[in-house]
Amino acid sequence: MQNLEGSKNLKQTDNKVLSILMFIILFVSMGQSVYWQSMPIIGREFGFSEVQINSLISISAAMFIIFTPYWGKLSDKIGRKKVLIMGLSGYVLSTLFFCFFVSYGLSGYFSGLSLLFILLLARMLNSALGAASRPATGAYVADITSDEDRSAGMGKFGAANNIGTIAGPVLVGSLIGINLFSVDIQNFGLLTPLLIMSFIMFAAIIFAFVFLPTTPTRTLEDTPVSRPALDKNLKYLLAIGVIIFTSFAIFQSVTAYYLQDRFLLSLNETAKSTALVLGSMAAMSIVAQLTIVQRFKGSPLRLIWWSIPFFVASAIVVAFSLNFNWVLVGMSLMGLGMGLASPGYTASASLNADINNQGAAVGLAMIAPGMGFALGPLLSGFLYQANLILPFLFTIPLFLIASFLIFQLEKKSFQ
Repeated sequence: MQNLEGSKNLKQTDNKVLSILMFIILFVSMGQSVYWQSMPIIGREFGFSEVQINSLISISAAMFIIFTPYWGKLSDKIGRKKVLIMGLSGYVLSTLFFCFFVSYGLSGYFSGLSLLFILLLARMLNSALGAASRPATGAYVADITSDEDRSAGMGKFGAANNIGTIAGPVLVGSLIGINLFSVDIQNFGLLTPLLIMSFIMFAAIIFAFVFLPTTPTRTLEDTPVSRPALDKNLKYLLAIGVIIFTSFAIFQSVTAYYLQDRFLLSLNETAKSTALVLGSMAAMSIVAQLTIVQRFKGSPLRLIWWSIPFFVASAIVVAFSLNFNWVLVGMSLMGLGMGLASPGYTASASLNADINNQGAAVGLAMIAPGMGFALGPLLSGFLYQANLILPFLFTIPLFLIASFLIFQLEKKSFQ
């Protein structure tokens, strides 16, 4: 297998390794998006409220915040490939654990708060172990791309991520409710997408083990792995990331509820409509990442700046949509915004660190999406119960604050 021993002096982007990584990232993103779409449907089947379901998602996301920096720093020490395989394996085991207890809930052995607590533990385990995949893959991309191509590399990273975001809802919309495993438990088909995803992720483990190059590990004589300095620039960047990912999580976490309640859809209709909406959002994100981002050679902060008008327009269109088609338009605008903001944010964090702590840098940067997906669902649950359009309108002032922070950070970078 190829070894990246020369990564410290890397001048050219390794497109072959980058292509291999895209498949792995696609699987990782697909696994997460299957959970995102399945949880509201499973939660409502058990009679949980939006606040209870979204609180479960938020608390489990907190584990992502806690463990992501650890996994990123560990990947600097023992290599990206080992940490990535740990994350993929953790996803498979924790998902099977989750499905086991959901099936017991469907059988009536657990119910109410006891079932909610058990499912929370399963999701926390999934987040803690699965968190290893993100910083490992992000740092891998940083290892094999030159500084000039970093935004483009992160754009491809984001494109693969969004293809997975499309594939996940398609899998759920196509298979949820269908009992492919002939298990004699009522509504066991709700678990079909998660079980299928476990098999796919197992294939990803084999794919990573066989095809992904090995990264060098560090010895005691090597330069000590350090966390990037949490200077004022990085604090500004993290704040911008928290705002953007919190707003994005607010959109994602109420989409299924919004479609079901506004257009009076059944569970199957909700799953299919949500798959279409999230798929269109992800598709437009891919368009932005494979066109604008790939041709872009300036400061990654510019990409985040350009995303703000798309975000604000998206919130207005979705909140005041007259029919389902307008929701599609609004979510597509959100996709364009994320297609610019996500690679811009990750590339900015990577360029803020040196070659010896890329894993730590990406792990620290991943705190922002972790916090976003912890705060977003929690806030959206309360906002949605007050008024179904309030979650979308709530994001507009957040985006305006992000604009101010981007302006301040750009001004500092030119001083």
